[in-house]
Amino acid sequence: MNRLRALSRGGGGLVVLLALWATIHYGGSPLRFAPALLVGVVGAGLPAAFAWLKGAVRSLRRRLADADEGFSAEQGSIFVSEGVVDDAVDCLESIRSALGDDERFDEVEREAFEEGPGLSVLHGGFHNSFVRITGAGRVVVTGASEQTGALADLVSESQSLSFERTRDNPFEGAEPVRGAPRVFLGVLVFVVLLAGVNAVGAAAYTADAYNPAERLVLVGIDAQGDADPGVSGTDARLSKAAFLATVVDEGSTEVRWAGNDSGRVAEQGRQALVASRDARRLLEAVRSGSPTADQRDRADRIERRLAEAERSVADALDERADQGAVGETTEISRLSERLRASDEAVARLARA
Repeated sequence: MNRLRALSRGGGGLVVLLALWATIHYGGSPLRFAPALLVGVVGAGLPAAFAWLKGAVRSLRRRLADADEGFSAEQGSIFVSEGVVDDAVDCLESIRSALGDDERFDEVEREAFEEGPGLSVLHGGFHNSFVRITGAGRVVVTGASEQTGALADLVSESQSLSFERTRDNPFEGAEPVRGAPRVFLGVLVFVVLLAGVNAVGAAAYTADAYNPAERLVLVGIDAQGDADPGVSGTDARLSKAAFLATVVDEGSTEVRWAGNDSGRVAEQGRQALVASRDARRLLEAVRSGSPTADQRDRADRIERRLAEAERSVADALDERADQGAVGETTEISRLSERLRASDEAVARLARA
């Protein structure tokens, strides 16, 4: 199996498995992760689909050439029976016997082809034509000589079969995509698979507060909690809370980089508040369960980091409001107060 096919099938299968796992893990409507499932299937089949399309275009061009230019011995001759035979070996032996009595053909030999047994027919001193049988039972006569047509006629008479002359060899199969189109296809497969993984993350975590990379990290933590026996559900919640504390902390930088647009500044504050609330819900779930002493200590450390991150974002929002360059500051100030309120509530709880 070539690397492109391995990438498409392996990656597509991984996306399909990820979508099926997410459907079970996150629950909700079964159609929730259907887009990701579809993308995985498409990614797995892209190389085969392109190869089939290439073959279909080639076949169409040959059919058009048949109508416009006709056939010639130099271009080769392919005859395919319209009917089928039941026993390939008996059919080939019968043809071999019939060829032995015809002076137009010098020699006939049994030959093992990749597709199965067949006959090699020598004529004109150095020309060869071949008789093979497809898996479906159709007899195929091929060669690059005018005598190939005579061979097809003889097989037709001996086996009571009618033949169609064509340029499509049923044994050629689909040719793989090569060259520059192969590079393009590889990039396309990678993009499609990446879109499938992103679709899982977008369906699992719908909040606008998270970008695709952050959603992927959260899904990865959830998957590790299910797949790794050494990671408990409590550990997974703590890992997500720790990651979300980092996301909140990065919000202070985003606030400062948001430009002088009050809407964009406020949006960064809202996103930090959403991530902060999600982190606190995870910490509450840990404490309401039966955490070990180490897990409680870890939860306390994460909460302190989260409080520092909230203060950092609130300070950044206050700085932008005090600068007077962002226009309307009412919403910005309100978000700062809500972030500080969470911090103060934690401080009161610690003193109690």
